[in-house]
Amino acid sequence: MFSKESITYLKNAIQAHKVSRAPIDLQILPTTRCNAKCIFCPTQAVSKSEMARFAPRWLEEPMDINHGVFERLVDDLYRLGAPKRVHLTGGEPLLYKKIIPMLFVLRGTFPQTEINLVTNGILLKEFASVLVKLGINRVSISINAGTRQSFAKQFQVPENFFDQVKAGIKLIGKERGKKPIPQISLTAVLNKVNFKEPSDLLQLALETQADAITYLALMDFPFSEEEKRNSVLTENEFQEFRAELAIAKQKAQKHGIYLGFTGNSLYQGRLRAEEIYKKTPCYAGYTFAMVWPDGSIRACCNCEAVLGNLSQRSFYQIWNSAEAQMIRERMFKIPELGPPELCDCLECGYLFENQEYHRLLTANE
Repeated sequence: MFSKESITYLKNAIQAHKVSRAPIDLQILPTTRCNAKCIFCPTQAVSKSEMARFAPRWLEEPMDINHGVFERLVDDLYRLGAPKRVHLTGGEPLLYKKIIPMLFVLRGTFPQTEINLVTNGILLKEFASVLVKLGINRVSISINAGTRQSFAKQFQVPENFFDQVKAGIKLIGKERGKKPIPQISLTAVLNKVNFKEPSDLLQLALETQADAITYLALMDFPFSEEEKRNSVLTENEFQEFRAELAIAKQKAQKHGIYLGFTGNSLYQGRLRAEEIYKKTPCYAGYTFAMVWPDGSIRACCNCEAVLGNLSQRSFYQIWNSAEAQMIRERMFKIPELGPPELCDCLECGYLFENQEYHRLLTANE
């Protein structure tokens, strides 16, 4: 991701006003279908009127990617140069009927690429063995809870689903044995239901051989017409979370488990990037692409602008098009022009990557 080769490419691409390889980082959504209704998911937490304004794609009927379209995408990526990292996410990717053939094609075509699967884990037990055999680099389980009660409340599913997820994680660890991969990562979106659970999550990690636990900042979707989200922590609750995290972190370190929070403490657990993008450009247009199940390609998860659609043009044509370059250059100018239309840059999920690219690009200036 952040190798010398990647930074050299990025610097040259910005100067030349054109790309010369595939995106460094690729996100593929095999499906928008899901088997849970997480309380903080945009499909549950944002009104239809606001989705229509900011993210109309979430109002579409659930869909799966056409496997033939996916295979043609892989052909073009091979031609352009392998991505450094591929994330399969969703929706729930394990609901996609051809998820194993998809992973098989990716691993066979790009043996050096980091391939990560993001799942809620409800179906993980069914796929655990084959995921290990395929050589997936990381399985990230969006478990969000350390207890059955908390899991059921956040996912809006029966409590016994938590036991299914736990069994699946355990099986991944058992099948992995002493192999270095897949890394097992547990994630939790910080909210009022789980902020007291760092120690519970650590206990879960110890029982399942997980390697890392990461609390993620909450996207609270602060749109003008939305009511204040009741998932956001108060100042006192956030301080209680930090204290609980510090205690659990000491124990985690003794067991060689990473435990941390990705957000900025200034924002009480909410995801905020506004101040950073007043000085830092967005590099996502040059380094990242997201593939929606309908074949549409975007340069950002939080932007509605579509570079093109794989049902109409090849990825090679889309990625090298004048339209795509215009979007890249507009995203790059966020510090001077502000966020592009229909982009939620306030809650950027690519913040860490943009900051790291910027640090490395400006290190010798």
